[in-house]
Amino acid sequence: MSEATEPRPVVTLGTKTARDALAARGLVLGSHPPGTALATIADLIRETANNVDEVQQRLLQRADMAISQLQSVTLGRDRYRHGSTDGLLQSLGTEIDTLVARRGGGVQLVRLLATSYADLSGAPKPPSAPSPPPSPRRGGR
Repeated sequence: MSEATEPRPVVTLGTKTARDALAARGLVLGSHPPGTALATIADLIRETANNVDEVQQRLLQRADMAISQLQSVTLGRDRYRHGSTDGLLQSLGTEIDTLVARRGGGVQLVRLLATSYADLSGAPKPPSAPSPPPSPRRGGR
């Protein structure tokens, strides 16, 4: 199997998502007086982004493990050839699925929190994308 030419996925996906979502509204996550709504949302953004970063790191580690185990099959060095027939990936596949779902939910939450932070900050809303023209009706009367 050849080396991938694509760049590695971003390990700090949560942090990057928060930064990008805020930058789209011309903001950076700032410090605010404790107890204010902006301080609370800023803390939630940081905490959620850090959680997404941790999940992303674990996901990449598990994916690398799965790739390594599957490469042993393509090279004919898997456990089956040595008499063991237990599951190749065992619980690794389920764990990867769970981490993917957690990552997706976390990214959505980061974006929602960033939007709330921007709205509360009074940042201008980004221009909306133009609506696509309606599709022609087929066989309409």
